[in-house]
Amino acid sequence: MRTLHHGLHRIEGEQTMLKRSIAILLFLMIPAFPGRVMGEEKVYPAADLPAKTIFPGEKIKFEISYLGLTVGDATAEVTEIVKINGRDAFHIVVDVRSRGILDWIYRVRDTHHSYVDVEHLHSLRYEKKIHEGRYWTDESMEYDQEKNLGQFFSRKDHSSKEMFIPQHVQDQISCAYWLRTQDVKPDGKVQIPVNADEKNWDLDVFTRGTKEMTIKGVGVFQSVEVEPVVMFEGFFVRRGKICGWMSLDERRIPLLIKVKVPVLGDVSATLVQYEPGRALDKTDKTEKTAQ
Repeated sequence: MRTLHHGLHRIEGEQTMLKRSIAILLFLMIPAFPGRVMGEEKVYPAADLPAKTIFPGEKIKFEISYLGLTVGDATAEVTEIVKINGRDAFHIVVDVRSRGILDWIYRVRDTHHSYVDVEHLHSLRYEKKIHEGRYWTDESMEYDQEKNLGQFFSRKDHSSKEMFIPQHVQDQISCAYWLRTQDVKPDGKVQIPVNADEKNWDLDVFTRGTKEMTIKGVGVFQSVEVEPVVMFEGFFVRRGKICGWMSLDERRIPLLIKVKVPVLGDVSATLVQYEPGRALDKTDKTEKTAQ
């Protein structure tokens, strides 16, 4: 028990990596179609091409585990379509929560909001409210994609900053939603311009080999290994490795995420539940403006 207690304390120093790992891989796809049933598990056959849009109502839940213990949950949901500076945008909400013994040692209550342009699938606004142990922050980024300008604002210290952003830049959440719409193949590479930590980055996502995976209670999938090279905050190469598996059906569903942390070992996030979304239609157009 003493060893376990010590190991969980070490998670505090690696919490940022775990959070970003989930943020990048968690939202890669959720199935809108039920698949076919084989025995007790649904079978999701591989598709030639991915879906080319985001689906309102998509909701996915992951269970986070370490040393065989469940230490947290992560969920992502496309909640509604709102107006951002006159543009229709998908409102995506991501919540990460600790539980069990980790909640006692290092309480995590993180909420992210991403607003993704319905037409161009790039980010229009990103907000995060982070509570991790004694640390907290409340920040937002506005993206003027036409003028290539980003506006940062901190509600914690009321500081602000204007910066250049590359064309079709993504935030930490929208990058994964964009990736799910791409024709990703095994043994390939996709590069995504991402704005994070008040800086611009090139996110390289490598795909590896394929295999069949069964996710208990969810289904049977043909999957591909995915490895994002995350340089946000400069921690990734020095402190760990992220890999995951996503399905090769139409939605490229995230199935399993592993963060290999030095000394600590593997921290995993496994798909446990989803609610399928629905196709976008004219009734989804709204005059509701995000606050």
